[in-house]
Amino acid sequence: MLVGDQLLLLTHKRPITCALLSESHLMEDKNKNGEEEEECSIDSDILASILSNLPLLDLDSACHVSKSWNRAVFFSLRRLKSTPWLFVYKQRTFSPYTLAATAYDPKSEKWIELKTASPVEHVSAARSSHSTLLYALSPAKLSFSVDAFHLSWRHVAPPRVWRIDPVVAVVGRCLMVAGGVCEFEDDRLAVELLDVESGEEAWERCESMPRYLSGSASSTWLSVAVSAETMYVTEKRSGVACCFDPETKSWTDLLDFSPGDCRLYSRVIGFVGNRLLMAGITGDEDNPTGIELWEVASTESPMKLKFESIGLMPTACLEKLRGIDFDWPLTSIVFNAVGDMVYMNNAAETGEIVAAEMEGGKLCKWRTLRYADARGHAGERLIVACSNVSFSDLKRAFRDDLRFSVMV
Repeated sequence: MLVGDQLLLLTHKRPITCALLSESHLMEDKNKNGEEEEECSIDSDILASILSNLPLLDLDSACHVSKSWNRAVFFSLRRLKSTPWLFVYKQRTFSPYTLAATAYDPKSEKWIELKTASPVEHVSAARSSHSTLLYALSPAKLSFSVDAFHLSWRHVAPPRVWRIDPVVAVVGRCLMVAGGVCEFEDDRLAVELLDVESGEEAWERCESMPRYLSGSASSTWLSVAVSAETMYVTEKRSGVACCFDPETKSWTDLLDFSPGDCRLYSRVIGFVGNRLLMAGITGDEDNPTGIELWEVASTESPMKLKFESIGLMPTACLEKLRGIDFDWPLTSIVFNAVGDMVYMNNAAETGEIVAAEMEGGKLCKWRTLRYADARGHAGERLIVACSNVSFSDLKRAFRDDLRFSVMV
């Protein structure tokens, strides 16, 4: 927190202590001797170290204190990792389909309302896919956004095959649309690719999805995980899965996302960096016994996968996730993972969101995020996504007239 030209730092979740660094201690004086100049540089390093622990919004404020503070902020960015923010979007269910956004910053543990002078409007409902992608599909166009705050949208021609509920993903430089095909189309498993970097809007037909997905080839029944080079698709219920290679434009053999020692009735998958993770609901719909997460790796056998448990959701968090109506089955969960954060919410009820942090390859610091407006209101639908937010993303958002208001 900034007080005048001073930085007040409060330690997080500990008895409150504070370090007060005055700008007067950091001002450079050309008339000082060499020893005093060296002491000044040490103070600057200390300031940069402290600033690296602040949330991004506080760093932006610190930039405007003085030139030396501005330099210290940019030195601190060398120590600062991108911050995985959670985004909850409210979209009107009638035209114009405007989006209003609220974000959760795990570093400050605050909800932040995002306000823009020109809210995004769509001619159809927006949806999320593999954490960082938002898209909206209509017979007239396909709109998608992958930037951190989803302020920039690209509009392209719709796929040639008419679709209602497809799997949509950005794999490398390709935008991919698979399944979700209308009943009157010939190929219910059709796959199309668009090279988003070529500048052209010509969709290319690829090998169709495997036949064993014919009864579940839509985003309602499938979960998708995307890296820079490949995409995994699995049935949430059975765990039957396959992998798409955008280079060969083809699908791999059958895979099974089912740990041998654990009975799952629903699962979702996602990438954290280059690590493939799976979250599964154990037990059955009438009596879910828990939610466990695994890291998934390939083995020497092309059809076999290796599962390493990385965390079990605490019972208190599971109860919050289910909501107040325990008679309503927990059929599926929404899984968002970016950086070192994992977020999960009930696909049928977005009232409570569970968060966990990745440390040493395991999930820890489980907690629920209290957000009074997460359930939405009549005439609104909710979309949950997450993005890695860097300081340059924040500065770009300011240039695009995005305003931030911390909620209390």
